[in-house]
Amino acid sequence: MNHASQWRLENARAIAEAFAAEAEVEVVVVTGAVADEMADDYSETHMHVFWAKLPSVEQQQRVLDRAGGLSFYGLGEFEKGVPAEGYAPFVLPAIVSITEGTSGYWLDDRGQQKNSAYLVELENDSLETVELSMRQALLEHRVKRANFDMLGTIQQGRPLYGEALIEQWRQRLNDYPDELKRAMIEYATAEMWQQIRYAKVLAVREDVVDYFRSATIIAHNVLKVLFAVNGLFGWQETPKRYANRLERFAITPDECYGRIGRAFEPPLQQSLEDLIGLARETIDLAIANVAGLEEVLGKYMLDEPRQWLGSAQS
Repeated sequence: MNHASQWRLENARAIAEAFAAEAEVEVVVVTGAVADEMADDYSETHMHVFWAKLPSVEQQQRVLDRAGGLSFYGLGEFEKGVPAEGYAPFVLPAIVSITEGTSGYWLDDRGQQKNSAYLVELENDSLETVELSMRQALLEHRVKRANFDMLGTIQQGRPLYGEALIEQWRQRLNDYPDELKRAMIEYATAEMWQQIRYAKVLAVREDVVDYFRSATIIAHNVLKVLFAVNGLFGWQETPKRYANRLERFAITPDECYGRIGRAFEPPLQQSLEDLIGLARETIDLAIANVAGLEEVLGKYMLDEPRQWLGSAQS
């Protein structure tokens, strides 16, 4: 483990102990680069805490006092009944950035201490919301970003407290139903080819900035399909840090991450050809591994955008 990951993980363990002192805390998980031992000097720490009952303002303050933390936005009551119902980032003033950096306009009223202190991105959820999200995903086969994000945290994060409950949840999530795979793959395929058709227009126009925006969305959806095919949760809004994880997938196009990267190089026409090739190869893998997809996906996979040439000349 590199040094950047090591000290961040040690801090995360200390923070987990501060949370575990509250009787209502059931699970504490660290996610992202710190969990994967891939952190660098720019990495924040991302943590997720699952409560039997969401904490009061007083409980939140007690935990921060134990952890040596300072709430970034100020403490308040959490919204109940939705994933990430308790977004509550905080900073560790004892760890200060070595560079001044710049703060966005939305941080100007937070003060220099908060702008330069080390940030911990914290999500809080209740056990009730975990059960709701599992039911909607595993039984009702709903494709909802908030659910997939939270269930991905449970399935792939590093537990720091409550390992037994995490393992029970993971056993349930590992039985990823084919109905949910089909729903996610159909969702991603529809969005992917909508962007492919638009990207083709942008490539013809040589509209570089907007083209690469569409190309990014295409890449996001390639990842959505692959995560579903491999039975993994998470919304995959960005290919960030997924090179190593893709290499561990049982089912993936050859050299997938490298091909995504090379597709973000001009000329635009070649970039689009490469992306379409990767998209079609990904869908072929999905069809080969998930029953009942071929007849569903064909209606979306139309490469050519609509064109209008005007009325016929007499």
